[in-house]
Amino acid sequence: MKKQKQKIAIFGANGSIGQALCAHYQKQSDVYAFTRNDFDIDESGLVKILLDDFNEDSVFQAANKFDNDFFDKIIVSIGILHNESFMPEKRIEEVSSDQFLETIRINTLIPTLIARSFYKKLKKNDKSTLAFLSARVGSITDNRSGGWYSYRASKAALNMVIKNLSIELRRYNKELVVIGLHPGTVDSLLSQPFQKNLEDSKIFSADFSVLKLSSVIDSLDIDDSGKCIAWDGEDILP
Repeated sequence: MKKQKQKIAIFGANGSIGQALCAHYQKQSDVYAFTRNDFDIDESGLVKILLDDFNEDSVFQAANKFDNDFFDKIIVSIGILHNESFMPEKRIEEVSSDQFLETIRINTLIPTLIARSFYKKLKKNDKSTLAFLSARVGSITDNRSGGWYSYRASKAALNMVIKNLSIELRRYNKELVVIGLHPGTVDSLLSQPFQKNLEDSKIFSADFSVLKLSSVIDSLDIDDSGKCIAWDGEDILP
């Protein structure tokens, strides 16, 4: 009997990691790529869902197009470190309300809204995964250099949301693993301004990072739910 293809949703599918996730999973799965901006990709095995924005209403409306118990995996690859208006804050004097709130909105609130609208769309009777791209710098324990106030705070907050979801949603879906993933430093527009301070061996291609992350996802069991795990399988302390 032919094994049924998994159904996988990827949010933020137009980013470097998002596109690599699509390319990786569409080889053997049906991929649903949620994005605000269109992008060029081989569309075999892939359905694009274009949203005006990842706001409360648009995410809710997108979720209503799918039946409950539909997806095997949902991966949220949405995040911001800097844009044309701001860079990560090195000192407390550089903190601004606009930057802080925008970083929290994108890195913490949007993933939370996606979870709220889509958690019932995950399979209940088989293992399912709700994964969020987080970051090692969201670890309070691991913070040895300071700085990057809004980004660190937003990822620490996301990790708390992940822990909360792992506790609450277990009551609804005993087969669900909720996980944060640290992809490493990926060669992307997000990391380019900071690559000069890193050794080449510490900068990964998006394809390599996704290959490692998919291996981590495949190895997860219910006892891992609520954790943040790096690309190499290492647990990241809160």
